Amino acid sequence: MDKLHATDWEAGVSASFNDTDTTDREGFIHGQVVAHYDGSGGIREAATATDWEGARIRLPILARHDTKGGCRVAMSKPKSIGRTMKAAHQLRLVGKGELAMAVELIDVHTPKNQELSLIARRCLLLMLEAAAGDAWKPEAHRIAKKDLRGNHRAMDRVRPAFEELMSVWFSHADMLGGKKSTRMFHLLETINDQDDDGASAFVEFQFTERARQMLERSEVYARLSKEAIIKFQSRYSLRMYEIGAAIYGKRDPTWTGEVTELRKLLQVPKEAYPNFSDFRKRVLEPAKAEIAQLAEFDFTWEEFTAGRQVKRIRMTFTPKPGRMALAAAEENNRHSIGRVARRNDEVERIVDAGEITRNLAARLTVANADLRWPTDDDINDYQDDRIELYRIGASGGGGHSIERLASAYVKHMGDKRFELTGERLRSSWRGFVEGKAKTWKSVA
Repeated sequence: MDKLHATDWEAGVSASFNDTDTTDREGFIHGQVVAHYDGSGGIREAATATDWEGARIRLPILARHDTKGGCRVAMSKPKSIGRTMKAAHQLRLVGKGELAMAVELIDVHTPKNQELSLIARRCLLLMLEAAAGDAWKPEAHRIAKKDLRGNHRAMDRVRPAFEELMSVWFSHADMLGGKKSTRMFHLLETINDQDDDGASAFVEFQFTERARQMLERSEVYARLSKEAIIKFQSRYSLRMYEIGAAIYGKRDPTWTGEVTELRKLLQVPKEAYPNFSDFRKRVLEPAKAEIAQLAEFDFTWEEFTAGRQVKRIRMTFTPKPGRMALAAAEENNRHSIGRVARRNDEVERIVDAGEITRNLAARLTVANADLRWPTDDDINDYQDDRIELYRIGASGGGGHSIERLASAYVKHMGDKRFELTGERLRSSWRGFVEGKAKTWKSVA
């Protein structure tokens, strides 16, 4: 008995074919109808109906040749769309700024295994939040530009992220010819960015057919806070937040695997932090600190050695008690200024505007003399000790993503980047980005 999937058919008690062809035809089936296949690729007398607020349900058609060359058709029980899209729909209705992310989207890949930048990952999650329970539908979705750019007035940091998102692909386990396989597909089909950057400007986007099918069938999801997504300042912290959000509510809230697996899951480049002590210091510890401050759960890890090397890790994600979870929610509603001080339990002092101006001038003077490469390799324009590096990249990098330039610089310099300070670092970084602006393909 062969399975047939027919595009735009609907569930019926019978169907008839004028042909003996039983080649697979993929599509969606919903409602009730008697459909006739004309033998030349066409479908006749197909009507439409809906279920669960317009959601299509998938129904396999089982066809068998009869002795006269025709087909007998039996309909199996329809299967509704998965829990992820239903949860996304309900979270949108509740309106508390939460989204349901299919766990399949955690396993993202980029060309040449280049990690997805923090801005690009954040944009992807915000686009999923905007599409909500309709993400599986074959239609365009909209998101306001102001939601993507945050506190920034221009889209100069977001447009390079769109280029990254258009190139990323995903993979998941599948079956091919009766054997296990890995299916790979792109996520986004189109992104249509309005030239206007005004308050009412928006971006329109649509997922690919395979991505929509994956979202439609997804049964497991991570529940994420939109505010937390915006507040994380390290790409590795955001990735760890996604992983933990999918695990901490389970009966067994642990992840165990090889260090190489964890590096791949967090998208740490092969050349970065080859020593585990550096990986712990630059990736795990900053992620733990940010999650402790912003997420509704905590995480700890155990290290397992073989000889003198750490080979395996077991991470445990646990829900925070009510008081600590409330503190995290309150932190998400506060400005990022002073967050590190609050994380370190340092005293904050209220000063007048004149003192702020004087202190800032003094800090900039010191920063120019003692400019250092950030320990988490995140170059941004919202932290005082990184603004100058960001501006050098933005002015000399030929329009390329600052995250991409920084990642290439890390790969090129290795640990030496932490040894350079002041004018030596400034000169090295400027020369590098200007060189890449000439050798990399220009950004339109």
